[in-house]
Amino acid sequence: MLELASNSQRQAETLADRTAMFRAKARALSRLRRWNGASDITVAQHLVDACDRAPLEVKSYILLHDIEEDETGDLITPIKNRMRELGIWVEFETHVVMPIRRKFTLAAGLEWPCPHAILEQIEDIDQRLKATEYRDAVDHLVVEDFCPGDVLPYPEFMLPWSPQKAEAQFMDRAIRYLPALGGGNG
Repeated sequence: MLELASNSQRQAETLADRTAMFRAKARALSRLRRWNGASDITVAQHLVDACDRAPLEVKSYILLHDIEEDETGDLITPIKNRMRELGIWVEFETHVVMPIRRKFTLAAGLEWPCPHAILEQIEDIDQRLKATEYRDAVDHLVVEDFCPGDVLPYPEFMLPWSPQKAEAQFMDRAIRYLPALGGGNG
């Protein structure tokens, strides 16, 4: 949260600095539960699941698509929609979400902003994972009004990981797919 409050734009210059930066994110995201805490799936597990379902050219970007959530929280869709109704979502996204995403995308050695064709693929995978998580791992007494529309969940049943596994798996994918950490080939 200090990074968000300080508005620091300093980039990690060495491989060791970048690795430490992503390791800290992996640790934080592996302890943050999705669905505003109504699921035992963590943000780190969600990012790894998304990465594992993506084609090679999308893997590095999808691994970062919720990278800010340890600083902003995992805001569920009804909250985002209410923020839109109140006219504050665009400001929040512009001044809080996007600067964090930009910082980590550039630190990963990727193009900013993310290419549009890749964003569309991220959205498709993210929506299917959301439907899968809701089916398998969300407390329906807490989140009862989710409607995936015509989005089908993935057929495999999803079980939550321990924070330690989520952290380790996130770092494995980061090292494997993020160019600035030596990855990119899978």
